[in-house]
Amino acid sequence: MIPHISESSARLLRPPRHRIVFERSFARATLRPAVATMTSFLHPEPPHSYLPAFHVRTRRTAHPRAPIALALRLSRALLAVSAVAALVAVAWPRIFRDPASYAGNALGTYVVVLIVALPMLAYAMRAAARGSLRAHFVWLGSVCYLLYASVLASFSLQFNALFLVYVASLSLSVWSLVALVGCIPADELPGRVSARLPARGIGVYLIGIAVAFAALWLMDVLPAMLTGEVPDSLRGTTLPTNAVQVLDFGFTLPLCAAAGVWLMRRRPWGILLSGGLLVFLVLEAVSVAVDQWFGQRADPTVPTAVIAVFALLAVVGALPMFAFLNSIDAPRRSERRARRAPDR
Repeated sequence: MIPHISESSARLLRPPRHRIVFERSFARATLRPAVATMTSFLHPEPPHSYLPAFHVRTRRTAHPRAPIALALRLSRALLAVSAVAALVAVAWPRIFRDPASYAGNALGTYVVVLIVALPMLAYAMRAAARGSLRAHFVWLGSVCYLLYASVLASFSLQFNALFLVYVASLSLSVWSLVALVGCIPADELPGRVSARLPARGIGVYLIGIAVAFAALWLMDVLPAMLTGEVPDSLRGTTLPTNAVQVLDFGFTLPLCAAAGVWLMRRRPWGILLSGGLLVFLVLEAVSVAVDQWFGQRADPTVPTAVIAVFALLAVVGALPMFAFLNSIDAPRRSERRARRAPDR
């Protein structure tokens, strides 16, 4: 049994009050540094800066301009490489080792690249850098045309001294296209297009182009597939397949059909694709008319009807192209001033 402790005995065993206060103060003084040390290890503070507290002026980075700056650099490189290929082709036509008509077609293509496509690309890049939304569509269509031409040069022409230039042009075209599409605000396009845009008429035109050329190429391909013979478009050439048909069946015609349908519904990507494709189709029609003329000069057996057909297509295609570009709102003066920052 634990003996009962009386109240007087408990008072004698209890330590004095001044001793209790001293022990508590000593414990606080001892534990606080230890707790602070443990906390510093668990939650370290950022290092203190001993630099003087004055304002340092730094160059401000405009993040929205980064995509267009990259697209500008890539397209400038594309312009330079394409100019080299075009100048060499025009100054030295004997570089082509293909049959006469096909070599003439290649020469005509690079004449259009040098005289039409590259100046249009340079002007569009300059205007787009200043904030023009219309110029973005011209820029997009010009890059698409150079991509189309570089694919044909890389896969259709016989090997020559410009092979690596063709490959460089192909690579730069692809990456320029990717960078450019990334800097066009697709979601804002419906608000930047005026109500006077003939969306239904342009959409019908794009769908009509897709259907007409699909029927034209199928008339060339299907009989040869059924009979096991070579298509008429490959006769007289050394090509295993028609690269134009590959590009059109795989990319150009499906995009034209999709862009036409989406444009009639005024969807953002329908506006974006339609603007680039309208410029591309006009450039390609001019290119085919010119290269067929050069091919007919090199080989008089080539029919001349194709020249007139594609010249007419270029004139007809220019109507919806200008109608589309005129319906795009011009940037406000404040936007142009804000976007006129250095892009280097």
